[in-house]
Amino acid sequence: GALVFHLLGLNRIRTATRRLKVVLQRSALKEVCTPYCPCESNWRSQTISLDALEEVEFNGFDGADHEFDLLKLILGCAPTLKRMIVKLSDETSASNDGCAKIVNILKTCSSVECDVYHSSGLIYGSQNCPST
Repeated sequence: GALVFHLLGLNRIRTATRRLKVVLQRSALKEVCTPYCPCESNWRSQTISLDALEEVEFNGFDGADHEFDLLKLILGCAPTLKRMIVKLSDETSASNDGCAKIVNILKTCSSVECDVYHSSGLIYGSQNCPST
């Protein structure tokens, strides 16, 4: 999350990016950040203007906290966002709490077409996510 948000904050990327595809891949090594790791900085409370961003796709969404934080930040920073696609990882169950949390986050976007997919197919989709 911190790295992607940092890259999106670079002026040339921030002003020109219309479509963003984030492919989340897991390492067999489960590394844990140290207590003062730079990736755990205050990126979650920052905002950037992603005025050109119209479509975002997440592939391999696992439901980790930093993934939810990045999803919410992008939704809050992209006023012209038209479509959000979230494809869950194969290890993520379509019936777990993480899936419900994704749907609840996406429901807050009244002007964004939202789709959540699992390997078995569409889980949640809407032309416009109804407001909560």
